[in-house]
This record gives sequence, C-alpha cells and structure tokens, in this order.
Amino acid sequence: MAKTMSKGAVLVICSHSDDQIIGLGGTIAKYASEGYDVHTIIMSFGEGVKPHIRRDIVSKARIKEAQRADKIIGGKGVIFIGLKESRFEEDFEKRGISENFKKIITNIKPVKIFTHAADDAHKDHRACFRIVLKTYKQMKLKADLYTFEVWHLINLKKRNKPKLIVNTSDTFNIKIKALKAFKSQIDLSTFYNYLVLNNFFFFLIYIKDVWNGIKNNSKYAEVFYKIR
Repeated sequence: MAKTMSKGAVLVICSHSDDQIIGLGGTIAKYASEGYDVHTIIMSFGEGVKPHIRRDIVSKARIKEAQRADKIIGGKGVIFIGLKESRFEEDFEKRGISENFKKIITNIKPVKIFTHAADDAHKDHRACFRIVLKTYKQMKLKADLYTFEVWHLINLKKRNKPKLIVNTSDTFNIKIKALKAFKSQIDLSTFYNYLVLNNFFFFLIYIKDVWNGIKNNSKYAEVFYKIR
C-alpha cells in the first residue's frame, strides 16, 4: 500500500503536557486527519502539579499521558524540553538549550507553528511565547505563527488581529477523549473533585468551543491569532 504524501508539518509549542489539547486539540486532530504531520514540543514536565508526590514519578506519568493523548489525536510525537516551571527563560539560557531547540524546529520544518498567547494569565505560558517568538526571529522562519488561548472565553485585546478559525465539529469528541488521557490532571481523590471540579473543567472547554462555534457558524470551533 502506497504511503500517503504529507501536506507538511505543523508544530505546537506549549508549556505543559495538556495545554496543546485544551487549546487546540480539535485543530490538531483535524490537521492530522487531513494529512499534516503534527509535532508537539512541551517545555516542562509539569511535575509541580502534584507537589506531594515525587517529581520523577509525576514527570513519568505526564510523559506517558502526553504520548497517549498524542496518539488519540493522530500526532507524530511529543518532545519534552524539561525546563523548570516558573523559571523557563532563566533555565533556557542557563542550560544552553537554544541551539538544540533550533535543531528540533529545523528538523521538523513546520509550515505552521502554534504557541501560547503573549498575554496569557499563566506565567509559564507567557515565557513560552517569548522564547518561541525570539527563536522564530533568530531563525528567520517563514512559517505562519499563531497563538492560542487556554482559558480566555473572550479577549477584546485581539479583536482586530488576523484570525485563523478552525471548524472542529468533527473532531471535538476526539479532543475530549484525548483530554481524558491526562489522569494525573483529573483529581479522583474525593467524590467532590470527581463530580464537581472535573465536570466543571470539561464544561469550561465545552462552553469555549461552543461559543467559538456560534460566532463562526459551526457547532464547535477553535480560534487562533496570527502574529507572523
């Protein structure tokens, strides 16, 4: 059977192992189904999410979860950089990661790059954006560069920027299935957490994607902002 020709590579660069699914899981699944090779770079292991558990144990769990989620959405692989949470830029410079980071991007040869928004509420997300933009400029990349939001339902600051709107009506269920792979993020320690907090987590994602869909004449949608 002949191998299907790739339409090109799409690269997602995010801070934590579930950010890419929350922010653009439906889009990744759609691109993958259309013949694009989707690669993901995750800046940290996210071991700080469970401070009462040994960091190496949490890191291994989150790596496996990210790999499982990547298979569900049809991705081509996940690369972890291993930066220290809350110290992304300092750690990036101190450990001389820049050249290896550039080599990874060069090998992938992306036609589209997605990363966090510059004004995201999370410190590590903003730091990730700055690292990506700096690297993009240094490498003089030609790929389209888009930003995505994790929790913002409405962001008026960006209303006049060029948008990429992806109809994810056919892939929303795949996104939810991939999110459920992150069992370390879904707290089952108490009945309250399972019944209330985790259901609220998925409810927020549902509301965000439905709202984007309503604004763009579809059932579900994900919206991105082109900055380069």
